[in-house]
Amino acid sequence: MTLGRRQFLTATAGAAALGAVGTATAQSEPDYGGWFDDVSNYDGTLDKRGQDTVEITVGAEGNNGAYAFGPAAVKVNPGTEVVWTWTGSGGGHNVVSDGDGPLDSGELVSEQGTTYSHTFEDEGTYKYVCEPHKGLGMKGAVVVESGTPGPKGPPASPDYGGWFGDVSNFDGTTVDKTGSDSVEITVGAEGNNGAYAFDPPAVRVTPGTEVVWTWTGSGGGHNVVSDGDGPLDSGELVSEQGTTYSHTFEEYGIYKYVCVPHKGLGMKGAVVVGGPLAGGSGEGGTEVELSGPMWLLMGSVLTAFFSPLLFAAVMRRRYRERPPEPTDDSLERASGPRPVDEAPTTEPDVELGHDEFDPWGTASLVAAYFVLIALLWVFMYFVEFLGRVSVIG
Repeated sequence: MTLGRRQFLTATAGAAALGAVGTATAQSEPDYGGWFDDVSNYDGTLDKRGQDTVEITVGAEGNNGAYAFGPAAVKVNPGTEVVWTWTGSGGGHNVVSDGDGPLDSGELVSEQGTTYSHTFEDEGTYKYVCEPHKGLGMKGAVVVESGTPGPKGPPASPDYGGWFGDVSNFDGTTVDKTGSDSVEITVGAEGNNGAYAFDPPAVRVTPGTEVVWTWTGSGGGHNVVSDGDGPLDSGELVSEQGTTYSHTFEEYGIYKYVCVPHKGLGMKGAVVVGGPLAGGSGEGGTEVELSGPMWLLMGSVLTAFFSPLLFAAVMRRRYRERPPEPTDDSLERASGPRPVDEAPTTEPDVELGHDEFDPWGTASLVAAYFVLIALLWVFMYFVEFLGRVSVIG
């Protein structure tokens, strides 16, 4: 038998609560002291711990041009090699530590494919810039910290920062499709006073999920393009029904996108990759083998189920057993002194009749046990119903 992931998390809630403080600390965002306030493509620190080599793009889209490092902030283990790779866009760039630091790629470079690397050995936060474009927001940071990544992905209620403020078909719900291999989003759905919407506008998927946008043919020409720095670009405007565009999301994060000509009307969407931190499975969610303490739980249920039958069998055997032999003292108290010349009397085996066995009392006890079991199952049903979970197996 297998157990839905949410049920597994419920069963282990006590242990999770004990470790909650440590998890929160491990996942807290570093204090950069306002370093990223003017960096448009900063969307949190991407945890890359556990990898030997981490790549950062130089000249990524951001800050109103190809003036960004992508990702802007990463977290790595001591001993990790970080490689900066030039896109060839945005003119000449370099990688130089802000203030005292180990990074200096040298002269400005504009050639695509150029690389510069540094292996970080000591823990700490290393801020750096592209010198000629620092004022535009071309800044980054590498956080070097021991440990392994904790729970990944955006929280259960992502902060979209007002992104959906003018989107009429967004009701505050991020549709959970985690666990699905492929997810479809409609382009040109009804919304925003016409066929100017993505449906669903916000969806959560698992890393490695293919998201497919499918055109309805309504609302004129549409496209799917990342807002700012991002991987989505379906190309030219398309109005033909049945047209599709797909992208497979591998990295955790929140990916906002628009239909460029209809962005002002509210034709915007978002794909949330990973999480939520508290767990929860969508369609096709992860299943966890039932083992350890969970088997103990099931064993307790079985024990509670069979215990009344065992109890009744034991009680019936007690009534059928041979009564104890009378002692000399008991005979004297009952009938006076025992005659010396008489041979001792041996009592035959006695089986008590049904008039001495209390079947109604035993039946009542068994019935009470079954009522208790029924109440426990009703309680478990409501726990599952309220938690929107189900047992699979």
